[in-house]
Amino acid sequence: MEKAVLVNNASQLRLIEPAGYDRLYFGSEFCEKLIPGQGELKRALAYAVKRELSFSLVTPYVTNKGMNELLPLFDALAASRVPCEVIINDWGVLRLVNRKYKSFYPVLGRLLTKQKRSPELQSLLARMKKPLPFCVVNKAFPGKKTIVFPKELPRSLDAYYKGSNVSSVPIIQSFLAENRVKRIELDNTAQGLHLELNGNELSVSLYLPYVYITTTFLCPTAGCVVHPQRHTRECRQECGKYFFKLRHKAMPKTLYLKGNSLFYKNSHLRLKGIGNSAVNRIVYCPDVLL
Repeated sequence: MEKAVLVNNASQLRLIEPAGYDRLYFGSEFCEKLIPGQGELKRALAYAVKRELSFSLVTPYVTNKGMNELLPLFDALAASRVPCEVIINDWGVLRLVNRKYKSFYPVLGRLLTKQKRSPELQSLLARMKKPLPFCVVNKAFPGKKTIVFPKELPRSLDAYYKGSNVSSVPIIQSFLAENRVKRIELDNTAQGLHLELNGNELSVSLYLPYVYITTTFLCPTAGCVVHPQRHTRECRQECGKYFFKLRHKAMPKTLYLKGNSLFYKNSHLRLKGIGNSAVNRIVYCPDVLL
């Protein structure tokens, strides 16, 4: 099992201990304003080469502006001739890589694998495994006996809530094969995983311990510390200094708001029942990096 560690920027390289890791993931999945510069990329690449770590560049979903910021990074990476994966979370970036950068290995990021990510699904599926009461009321005789019997929900629902669009839509598997994608990234969701890849040569990476829930361009963290003389909520990359824990009695798990994205924590790794998928890489997101 290959072990990788995720680092968002070059300043975080000093916070990780490379012992035991085989690969360095470098970059941001969730915000184009956090795309690293060329200098940071070269530092991270040199760090990986010196410690004999394989290298993966992580990219977010982007606007045209973000796409233009990725171009010089791709050019520098191609010029380095270091074998490299590109974790892709935007279909336009996938097209760009396949058109201009054939030396890269495109990987479908977890923003595009479309898992069901609600923290409530674990308890929901636990309730679904118990037969539910199903009532039949005879309307022709008001007040008479109501027939109640247990009704089991179809097993296909369990697979649906634990699956991904890659396993549930065969045409997506064909599309990925046509676009040179041989690896997909998944979250270690609390309800477990179930994948049927039907013999496709797809490898699978799992992220630990944080499970991504959702993200948005409208970042609630931007401007969270507003100067008294400033009245705008411009992004000053406050997400590099702060994250927020969100708790509510209606939510079974603590949520973590980091920048423009929500996560919950699940450190329990269960590989049984995943199906015939080839999970052969774990991507660790240390607490200090979240």
